[in-house]
This record gives sequence, C-alpha cells and structure tokens, in this order.
Amino acid sequence: MSAPDAAARSGSDDLELLARLASARKELVAQIARRIVGQQEVVDNLVAALLAGGHALLVGVPGLAKTLLVRTVAEALDLSFSRVQFTPDLMPGDITGTEILEERDGRRAFTFARGPVFANIVLADEINRAPPKTQAALLQAMQEHSVTSAGHTYRLDEPFFVLATQNPIEQEGTYPLPEAQLDRFMFALRVWYPSRAEEERIVTGTTGA
Repeated sequence: MSAPDAAARSGSDDLELLARLASARKELVAQIARRIVGQQEVVDNLVAALLAGGHALLVGVPGLAKTLLVRTVAEALDLSFSRVQFTPDLMPGDITGTEILEERDGRRAFTFARGPVFANIVLADEINRAPPKTQAALLQAMQEHSVTSAGHTYRLDEPFFVLATQNPIEQEGTYPLPEAQLDRFMFALRVWYPSRAEEERIVTGTTGA
C-alpha cells in the first residue's frame, strides 16, 4: 500500500471512530435525560470528562440531584459503582482498603481488604467534608490509578473515574480542596437550581400530577 493510500485509510478510520464516539455520546446523554431534568451543560461536560478519561467535580448545595446524576451515569454505562459518603471522621483506609489479620489452615496472615475505591465509577459524595489527609488518599489514587498498603501496590479497576460532589465552601464544617488537588479534576462543574419550567417537569415526573 502506498503512503497516500495508507494516509487516506487512516483518515477514514479516524472519521469512523469519531462518528462512533459521537453516536455513543448522544445515546449516553439521552439515557441520562430520562432521569435527570435540565442541567444540560453539566451533563455535557460530565460526559466529555468521562470520554476523555478524566475526573469531574460537581459543586452545588444539597438537593440538586448531584448524587442521582452520578449513579445514573454508572447505570447507563453498565460499570461497577461505589459511593463513599465523606465525613469528618472518615479515614484514608476507609476509602482505599486496609490490611486485616486472618487465620487460614492454622496460620495467621495479613490480607488486603479492598476499599470502595476499587470500582469503575467512584462517587465521592461531599468530598470537602472529610479532613485533608483523607482527601489526599483519594486524590493520590486518582492520579496513580493504584493504592499502596503495607508496602504493596494494588492496581485499581479500569476504566477508573472519580466523580466527586462538593458543597460550597462557605457552608460550615467543610474543608476546601487545595489548588494542587483541584488540578486532579478535568472539570469543576457548578450545579445550579432548576428553572421554574424544569421544576414543574420534575413535579410532574415524580408525582404524576
């Protein structure tokens, strides 16, 4: 095959791949819209982050369906999903996993109990309610796609996405993420209140009124 022919075939393959990607994106957005009313810009950017292999941070006050959105994405993609509710007393091992002592065949040995971070899509709910050392444990896993415990490194499941939610930092009892850690997220998406028309659609859809 000549060089021009190879280039033409490569270009054709690229166009076909882009067409398939666009079709998959359109189908995913449509599936999300069956459950999530409005928030179109948030949905579009969230899907873009997933397709690009990045992580996303959703910022907004409670009650705006941030958790429902992330769960819906996981179900639409048929990927394993875990949710971690971040609280002030959450420890790094509660996320990544920990070594536990077990007895087998009359002998005691440490085995690694995998934490909720071992899933394709991890929802870090209210990430800024946990102390910095716990935030750092998750953000390190986001960067390296692995966790280390007792000198052993364990690879995370692939694909691996972290979709975190955050309440505004002006709320009491929150720990703002440092700029260096915010860089681990491809997007920080602000989730706003729905419009009046969207609220009416939500009421109709949930009550049948």
